[in-house]
Amino acid sequence: MPSLEIIRAGLMTSIQDLGRPGLAYYAIPNAGALDPNAAKIALLLLNKPMDHPVIECTSIAPQIRFHDPCRIAVAGADFHWKVNDRKVAPNTVLDIHEGDLLRGGFAKDGFRGYIAIDGDLQLREVYGSYATYVPAKMGGLAGRLLQKGDCLEWKTGGDHAPGRVRIPIHKGPEFHYLTDAAQTGLTSNTYQIGRDTNRMGIRLIGEKLDNCVGPLDHSLPVLPGFIQLPPSGEPIILLRDGQTSGGYPRIAYIPDHYFSTLNQIPLGGELQFEYFGND
Repeated sequence: MPSLEIIRAGLMTSIQDLGRPGLAYYAIPNAGALDPNAAKIALLLLNKPMDHPVIECTSIAPQIRFHDPCRIAVAGADFHWKVNDRKVAPNTVLDIHEGDLLRGGFAKDGFRGYIAIDGDLQLREVYGSYATYVPAKMGGLAGRLLQKGDCLEWKTGGDHAPGRVRIPIHKGPEFHYLTDAAQTGLTSNTYQIGRDTNRMGIRLIGEKLDNCVGPLDHSLPVLPGFIQLPPSGEPIILLRDGQTSGGYPRIAYIPDHYFSTLNQIPLGGELQFEYFGND
């Protein structure tokens, strides 16, 4: 599995994401990136979902050795980043080669910067977030700041067919209407973006799914990201201009922060769904 190693930790370097909102009742603070806009920029540069973890750097840059090739993005304060001896501007995507060393100095024009990696960091979620909260030893890598010798691994999706985009989904309110075979097929099938796709919705072309009840006898509320199953058996994904109610089973839905990835797939492009988290 691809990996990197922390050669020098810098100051208060940690794993962060957008935090754990809504848990103050349980005395769990939000935590997360102290400059969420800069963290989002790093992720956007790689077309990564906004819930992915990043490395937060504070005042003094870490030194990071990459043991495998990858793409990264740096954003936020200018740490005078260099890859080996090559200077790197902030808000930049970098093609990293095996053995490359990313290093920097003191922050300029700001205090905090972010490094995003084009892969899925292999970390454990705690209360729905990867954010490091040191007082409770929660999240990130063992709930602490990164230190010399730490290694981070990530998955690149190389076990999927080239050009095929993976889109996480949650089970929808009528997911149980699908037959057992269709429940399996929803994530094992490969779908193409149909050419009659528009701003209202994406029509998927692929193996048909069966449900036990057919169309509903009444309309139900729907939102952008809902996946409906019409009688054709080929799912439809509702987009921003989609209707607000519908009579087809709502078999699944796509989290909002994956919309950017979804809507960049061209006509004829391929996608595959995967169940999100504990679904």
